[in-house]
Amino acid sequence: MKKQAFSHRGFMLDSSRHFIPAEDLRKLISAARLCGMNRMHWHLTDDQGWRIEIRKYPRLTETGAVRGRSFFGGVSGTENNSGYYTQEEVREIVRFAGENGIEIIPEIELPGHASAMLAAFPEYGCRRIAFGEDGAEQETEPWEYTVERSGGIFPNLICAGKDSTLRFVEDILDEITDLFPFRMVHIGGDEALKLHWRRCPDCRRKMRERGLNSADELQRDLVLQAGAYLAQKSRETIVWNDVLDGGLLPSYFIVQQWLNGEEQTRKFMEKGGRVICSDTRAFYLDYPYGSIDVKKIWQYPRIPAWAEGYEEQLLGTECPLWTERVTNLGRASYLLFPRLAAAGLKARQAEELPWEDFLGQVKGIQREIQAMGLNGAPEECWDMPEDRAKEDRQAEHDRIFAPDALPYEMKERRLTLLEKTERLMLQIGIPESFALRAGDREMAELSGKKTAGNDDGAGILIRQLAEAAESREYGAWKRIPEEIWLDTMRCFPRFIAEYRRSYGRDGFDRGGWTVRQAGCRLFRIGELEYELLETDGKRAVSIHIPSDTRLEADRLNDSVRRAKDFLSEYYPEWQGVPMICESWLLSPALKQMLPPESRIRRFQDAFDLTGEDPEDCAALEWVFYVAGGQRDSVKTEDLPEKTSLQRKMKAMLLSGKKPGSARGTLAHAFQ
Repeated sequence: MKKQAFSHRGFMLDSSRHFIPAEDLRKLISAARLCGMNRMHWHLTDDQGWRIEIRKYPRLTETGAVRGRSFFGGVSGTENNSGYYTQEEVREIVRFAGENGIEIIPEIELPGHASAMLAAFPEYGCRRIAFGEDGAEQETEPWEYTVERSGGIFPNLICAGKDSTLRFVEDILDEITDLFPFRMVHIGGDEALKLHWRRCPDCRRKMRERGLNSADELQRDLVLQAGAYLAQKSRETIVWNDVLDGGLLPSYFIVQQWLNGEEQTRKFMEKGGRVICSDTRAFYLDYPYGSIDVKKIWQYPRIPAWAEGYEEQLLGTECPLWTERVTNLGRASYLLFPRLAAAGLKARQAEELPWEDFLGQVKGIQREIQAMGLNGAPEECWDMPEDRAKEDRQAEHDRIFAPDALPYEMKERRLTLLEKTERLMLQIGIPESFALRAGDREMAELSGKKTAGNDDGAGILIRQLAEAAESREYGAWKRIPEEIWLDTMRCFPRFIAEYRRSYGRDGFDRGGWTVRQAGCRLFRIGELEYELLETDGKRAVSIHIPSDTRLEADRLNDSVRRAKDFLSEYYPEWQGVPMICESWLLSPALKQMLPPESRIRRFQDAFDLTGEDPEDCAALEWVFYVAGGQRDSVKTEDLPEKTSLQRKMKAMLLSGKKPGSARGTLAHAFQ
């Protein structure tokens, strides 16, 4: 364990969501000095406001620093919405902070959280393409940008494909480094929804030219260029840990770990990387005391598990105060103090203090802050009993989802879910053009625009995969092993390929079937799929045979064995129930068309039949590639005869018979 005070004892003030007047900043800096802080991370730009004068680009503040009535929930809609700091004011605040022993780290967010920037300079945003039914690209109307008036995450990223964007960023960084003498500069990198980049011809071209495999790698590429530019100025670059999604970073970067991604952050440390800890569970001071009180800060491990063994590379801790629902100094003081005192005390101590000693020192610091006229939270909030903490958390929830803010919150949730869904679609192999067509429908709906024409099932596809993606994060799919999750979801690209085989274009017509996969009731395990069925209190596991199944005995038996193990661990109440199958592959009529050594016949031999449907024609899709929607229009005499099975089944159909299907119970091993 590290035996000295952390070198980085930081706090972050967000002047973007709500402007913090310079005089209020000075009061908070003076109080932070009493808390033992030595770094102030100054969040100056975001979707809701650009707060620093850049003389080469005056529109950044003329447009980006002005915001109308806002809807953050539970706070004034007009207080401190607009404003910015002149360069003279910035220099004065930097000087004042230095006199108080505090270095200031400016943050200019990129590539995301850029709505205010792009409202002023839309030319540095992305161009936009859409995909037609044939998959061809066509440029369409540009994205619209505005200084956002609510909280949330937005897809408005600066364009990573235009060389002019990087020159624009470098011009801004020139003025920033002139104003802030400290060696560290923060360039953000968190919560960058890639919806625009995936549809940008310039970003897509840049990815091809640089051999990048994902939009996350494109973000890393842009961040590397900005970081290299700052390194030429002898500056170190801080980024949020989200950037590591695109790969590790050079040693002149510092990662700020805030949420998820701890495994990637540890790998960064293994390569010598330095990290600042801003864990949302202990250091996010905009959270209510019911989530993080003084005692929770005291209880948080000095060295979190992901940093164990790399203590020297953990620079320290930092406490962000995001200001969506902080409109004035009074509210900021309540949230910051005494929690900032607790965090500073913990960071300064070489050894953990007993709770009573820790609490006593925090009280002493709080009295000094109180004497400055800054009123923090009363002592009853410092160690909340759970019933009171629950009430406090509920009150914050009610503020966030206040009636005026609710539509904006729900839109944000749909946007972030769309990002997750598009990532899932590309991960499982859905053709990019069709995946983005599906996403375009959702974005149009979010913008209040109607989409005309046939979507070839894209709307149903994205709704079902959104349900699955949400379930993977919060619902039934969350606990299922990654391999089974992804193998099950790959039914979607398989069905799209089958649609293309029948119709000659991408489409999706299996929405009535895939509710099972989306709803975590059907699982692909090896070669076969297994569905949990319950009818009139009776349970069974229904076996389904995907079109890409290899009917090899060892593979089939391995699938069944793994499925039984899976059920035993994750659904023990289904352990030992019968495994049944209903398929055209079990049809007795089919058996007459196949040679004795046929794998299909050996597959049939594993089941004891319990019934059949001689009128079923499902085999047409698998043998002749005739989709359900085509059966009425395809003439039997036009069916292909390329294989022996096709010839025999066509002859059967011409004679007036049908291939049928059958039901059976798995009773034997596959041979």
